[in-house]
Amino acid sequence: MTNLKKSGIAALGAVLGAIGLAGGSGAVSAADFYKDKTLTILLGHTPGGSYDLYAQLAARHMGQYIPGKPNIIVQHRPGGGGGKAGVYFFSKAPRDGTMLALLP
Repeated sequence: MTNLKKSGIAALGAVLGAIGLAGGSGAVSAADFYKDKTLTILLGHTPGGSYDLYAQLAARHMGQYIPGKPNIIVQHRPGGGGGKAGVYFFSKAPRDGTMLALLP
């Protein structure tokens, strides 16, 4: 297996693992929380690369496996070798389980 495939599998596993950890808190069920919401996958890379391919693939299919079936989009924030996306994710991104990040 090539390094590209291994990194793609690891990235997809990280996204799916983060979804599992992003469940709602308190008495709100996951289906109620994610219903009518948009889940964002944040990338620190430009469109067209392997990370974009994996994120688009995950966005297309994983919504059907999340209770509430949220809409899933991919947002690109290239710059600084992923630093721009990292700074945004850790300082300004919503902290309610509606944003995931694939950072280098």
